[in-house]
Amino acid sequence: MLQAIRDRASGWLAYVIIGLITIPFAVWGLGEYFGGSGPLVAAEVNGTDIQVRDVHNEARAQRDQMARMFGGQIPDDLLDEEGIRMQALETLIRQELLRQAADSAGFKAAGDSILREIRGMPVFQEGGQFSRERYAQLLNAQRLSPSDFERDIGRSIILSQLQGGIQATGFPADALVDDFSRLRNQTRVASWRIFPVDDFDQPDVVDDEAIEAYYEANQDEFTTEERVRIAYLQLDPEALEEAVDVSEDDIRQHYEVNRSRYEEPELREVRQIRIQDTGEEGEAKINELRDRLEEGEDFADLAEAYSEDSLSADRGGSLGEIARGDLDRTLETIIFTLPEGLISRPVRTDRGWFILEVTSIQEARPQPFEDVRDEVERDLRDRSAEQMQIDALDDLMGQAAEYPDSLEPAAEATRLEIQTSDWFTRGSGDGIAQHRSIRNAAFDPRVLEDGHNSEAIDLQDGSTVVLRIEEHEPSEVRPLAEVEDEIRERLRREAAADAAREAGEELIARLRDADDWADAIEDDDAWQMEREVRRDSPVDGDNGVPGGLQQHLFRLSAPGEDAVEISGTRLGTGDFAVAILHEVRLDEQEADAAMRQQARELMRNAYASAEFRAYLAWLESEADITRYPENLD
Repeated sequence: MLQAIRDRASGWLAYVIIGLITIPFAVWGLGEYFGGSGPLVAAEVNGTDIQVRDVHNEARAQRDQMARMFGGQIPDDLLDEEGIRMQALETLIRQELLRQAADSAGFKAAGDSILREIRGMPVFQEGGQFSRERYAQLLNAQRLSPSDFERDIGRSIILSQLQGGIQATGFPADALVDDFSRLRNQTRVASWRIFPVDDFDQPDVVDDEAIEAYYEANQDEFTTEERVRIAYLQLDPEALEEAVDVSEDDIRQHYEVNRSRYEEPELREVRQIRIQDTGEEGEAKINELRDRLEEGEDFADLAEAYSEDSLSADRGGSLGEIARGDLDRTLETIIFTLPEGLISRPVRTDRGWFILEVTSIQEARPQPFEDVRDEVERDLRDRSAEQMQIDALDDLMGQAAEYPDSLEPAAEATRLEIQTSDWFTRGSGDGIAQHRSIRNAAFDPRVLEDGHNSEAIDLQDGSTVVLRIEEHEPSEVRPLAEVEDEIRERLRREAAADAAREAGEELIARLRDADDWADAIEDDDAWQMEREVRRDSPVDGDNGVPGGLQQHLFRLSAPGEDAVEISGTRLGTGDFAVAILHEVRLDEQEADAAMRQQARELMRNAYASAEFRAYLAWLESEADITRYPENLD
């Protein structure tokens, strides 16, 4: 929940939030809630800290990815918040190990590679072309500077290069690909007969004594689940946002106080000459070009002839209008201190040597209120909603903790309605109880046994819940009279399945003892004779292989010459199958190119994954890693 507050906070508002939440927590001490004065550390990797906030961010990203896979909502039985946090921690540990390995090996991402990667991202394109305006807008919306974003892209490229290099070392030999392709496309010829469990039903086979004995021996199967009903308060941020009311005077006052936020940034038109070589030869070349400019040669002509930046050279080196944050920090520092019309001395960065010239400067200027009024209103509403949420969360958490035996004080402070759930168990529930985190909180001993309010629980929809037990029903064994029919049906089914198996095993014994097994089944129309079965053969249906039999056939050893393999297996339905494996046909003919390539890709992916997992395991074995999972709670 505190992470959700931090996610919404920025700038001065973050300090206001910290001031607000410290008041109710002061009685217990900040250390208990924040783990000390510094940022909480989730792990140390060779002396490098991994912050708890980064783990939470990664967990949120993984949770969002899972939600997209399931159409926006993760099935509750698959949502394991603790598991997601631990997986996120291990992901960041592996990334740090790889980053350190890449640094040690001297891996670097060329500036051109970074720019090509960014310009190729569809999210930054309009009409199929990279849009500088869209790039700036989207990064600004995420509060990212271009230099920071480009640094992250460079890091991703480096890690991708390292991973790709390791994975490329894992490749299967051609002989293995051929063997795998033949085995994968193997055909098994078999005959079978099914003994349906329904044909062996014996209604009178189960007596009262057997039912009672089964009941006494398996009482766990007939014990009702413990269940509860809860009372709860649910704080919904969307409802708070809808309640925000701002006047025209409020909007104008917000504009006046924050006028600098709504000004057009300073823009500078810039042109450059770039030489990629950062060595002595590149330095000599850039100095020669600078001398020629000093002697009066035209900047645009030299840029077009000698600049090694393909995006700007054909425009006389023009980069267009540049705002702060658009370029590398070193270049940006030069550009925004360079007087108009003055050509810089050569500047060296990891992307090469540069000569820069600012050809025009457009000073920052405020935008009229009328032009930005809607943006100002959105900002004010967002900040007001944030403040309302902070206040409501503060009241909800503070009152629920101060008065642990009742939700009434928290309800009065937040003006939230106390709601009541239906009955639910540890494993399932409806409504609010469909969330596993709610069920876990309800059955926590402090809530269930001690009768306290729960801690605040964050749900996927962004709402926060505090609950307490309204009613509790412990588990109990159902009476025999209530489950007698259920037991009788179960025992009848098991007896019928045993009878089907016995009949099948008798047939297997006869076939194995017969001089000619074919003569023994000649007049039995229940047999499916000499059917071809592949791994991708359809299962069940009129022409399919019975479920469970296909796997059984492919587990059998190939029969010897002029022999068959006779066996039996119980299917999942309780039916019993008697099978005769006649032969195993390998795909001896040359596989077509598509099939062989598919087999190669499957094996290559398996080998590459194995190599990379082994490399990560080696890095971890050589590293000094300390984990602090208790800080993630």
